[in-house]
Amino acid sequence: MIQTISLCNVCYKKIPATIEFVGGAAIMRKECDVHGKFEALVDPDAQHVSNFYRYGTMGNNNNIIIHTHDKCNMTCSWCYYPMGIEKMKPIEFYDSLLYEPYKGFRLMLSGGEPTMRPDYFEFVDGAHKRGWNPSTITNMINLADEEFFAKTLNPSFVDGDNNYKFAMSFQHPKNYSAEIYEQKVKALENIGKAGLKASCVMFSIQSMDELDFIKDFYDKTRHLYHMLRVRTMFNNWANKGEKQLFLSELHRAFLGKFEEYCPVQSTNVEQSNIYCLYMETKYHQPISLSSAPTVGNLDYHLCSRPVYMLANDLRCYPVPISQIIQEGISAGWKDGYRIDGGSICG
Repeated sequence: MIQTISLCNVCYKKIPATIEFVGGAAIMRKECDVHGKFEALVDPDAQHVSNFYRYGTMGNNNNIIIHTHDKCNMTCSWCYYPMGIEKMKPIEFYDSLLYEPYKGFRLMLSGGEPTMRPDYFEFVDGAHKRGWNPSTITNMINLADEEFFAKTLNPSFVDGDNNYKFAMSFQHPKNYSAEIYEQKVKALENIGKAGLKASCVMFSIQSMDELDFIKDFYDKTRHLYHMLRVRTMFNNWANKGEKQLFLSELHRAFLGKFEEYCPVQSTNVEQSNIYCLYMETKYHQPISLSSAPTVGNLDYHLCSRPVYMLANDLRCYPVPISQIIQEGISAGWKDGYRIDGGSICG
């Protein structure tokens, strides 16, 4: 039995929880003093949980995701972030809010789509001049425009080792129109022509069958980025009913598809936990596999990833806890309290 902390499935208050190994599976059990008992599947493979259980990266966090724009030029059905809930804020706002407690952290600009922000280049340049090391999480579409891409070839976007400070979101082509897919490929071609490497390419998958495309994609493009990230998506917080894909399932399927690259668990143990398993290929290229938890099986100890996210309550939480906190806020609850000023629970 593992003792940990989770959240109430109703009011999102922190409550004690246990992870027990039952019939070969890892089961979370917890009880809220107001809303009763809850039980959820952490992973169908208890041995996998046992093998990779770590107390996360609390204290080793060094990145903060901030939502710098409230609009996007795509409408992905799995997006966890509701558009239009925040007004755009200038770099001075984030600098004054975050500088003292998080000086030295990398700012990761997200959205919406940050490259759509009207003053995007001024925002990044302003962060750079204030001593932050900004990078951008992007859907890549604007980077397909050669004029736009050319504006990113400066020290605010490219470091001294020719590392292109962009994390790029990619999915299986079935999720896009042909035009969008072509734009994403064009963005990668622009990176190659400039002799750069992006920080990573991130795939969100809905089924293990999509690993065939990712493997083919990786064969052709791995020289254009430092890390490959593959995460399962099911959007429990949006109540869309997708089947949850667990990390043990992703891990086994990935090892089978990428066998020729000899992926093994990274020796960087402090970054390895049940929700994010770090690996390396025979070329020492890092791979990250992750399965985001739901509020039902959230384990605070294992969610402490090396990235914080600034939630819309202006507090930083480790990812993916911040996403679930935002889910609670959207449902009208925060730390066991009704946000609308109604009844107080817990």
